Amino acid sequence: MKIGIVGGGHGGLAVLTLLLTIPEAEVMWVSDVKHDAPALVKAREVGITTCDDFIPYLQDSNLEMVIEVTGSDAVKEQIFAHKKEGVAVIEASAAKLLITIVEHREEFNRRLASNAEELAKHIVQINDSAQLIRNSMQQLAEEAEKLADYSETLASTSQAATSEAEKTEEILGIIEGIAKTTKIIGLNAAIEAARVGKAGQGFSVVAAEIRRLAEDSGQSTQKIADIIHNVKKYMQNIHGGIDQAKVITQNQVEATEEVLSALETLAEVSVRLRQLSQNLLQL
Repeated sequence: MKIGIVGGGHGGLAVLTLLLTIPEAEVMWVSDVKHDAPALVKAREVGITTCDDFIPYLQDSNLEMVIEVTGSDAVKEQIFAHKKEGVAVIEASAAKLLITIVEHREEFNRRLASNAEELAKHIVQINDSAQLIRNSMQQLAEEAEKLADYSETLASTSQAATSEAEKTEEILGIIEGIAKTTKIIGLNAAIEAARVGKAGQGFSVVAAEIRRLAEDSGQSTQKIADIIHNVKKYMQNIHGGIDQAKVITQNQVEATEEVLSALETLAEVSVRLRQLSQNLLQL
């Protein structure tokens, strides 16, 4: 539809702005007695004809509608007096509705643009926070892997210590056997010394010392065995703790991977939101 606008004030500018967004509407000209009226300035910017006398343009055979936004009865009378038959006229009272629609739409667009800008800021904050969390989680994952490696090393060391403790038990068994044998020898020597009587008194003292040494060795061996037994228990506890640490570390690694995966999804969502905010700003 080919349209002419009479009135170049803010009302005419609002109507022109609305019509420029409607593909089916073609504004042929805008008229006002003031050369610098807002609607005329806008019309010249977009290549639409402007004039201070609309009457000659009312005879254009292509003209289908005239929108009068001056509110002047004299202007309205001139339009009806000079327009061709079949040309529709929207008077100022009806045009005011269009102006109100435009004003509401512009206010909506301002709010939409403001919300889009705020959305864009929030998206930037989300991206920054997500990147910070991602870096922290990656560092945590690396530390968890190091801890897992250290746990493996510690487990090997603990196993080796347990093995050495078991070897010590074998040695203690040998020492204990020697102590028992020594004790028996001392006992036999004491018996032999008693049998020979006074001549064996000196040998009897030596035999007693041998027996005492054997008994002391036996007691020391038992104490060492108790200590080694406790050490083995401690090592078993350490083994249990290492196994638990490995499980915790593995769970930590898996949780970290899940968080990183969620962050990747969040990054994709933020990209989509950024595109949406850009589209809103363009609109």
